[in-house]
Amino acid sequence: MMMPHCIIYGNTVTALCNAMGNAAMCQLDNAMMIGSIPNEHLSISGSLTTTNIIMANWSREMWQGVVNRAVRMLASGPFSENFASAFATVD
Repeated sequence: MMMPHCIIYGNTVTALCNAMGNAAMCQLDNAMMIGSIPNEHLSISGSLTTTNIIMANWSREMWQGVVNRAVRMLASGPFSENFASAFATVD
């Protein structure tokens, strides 16, 4: 299976070239053979499990504080240019 070519503007992947095997067929000026980035590639999600007895008994508020700190680090840390936005919730 051939992978699509990425259209990069600055440091950001903005679209995909759908002309498999012939990237020269992609025309940015009239959007010929240009496709949007699929939704499943626009977000990162996951879950966290701990076996530490102390952390396992933390309250929801304490865990929300941890994920809020992670969001702040994504927004201002070395990877900040790679995230248009970030949010995290504790279920």
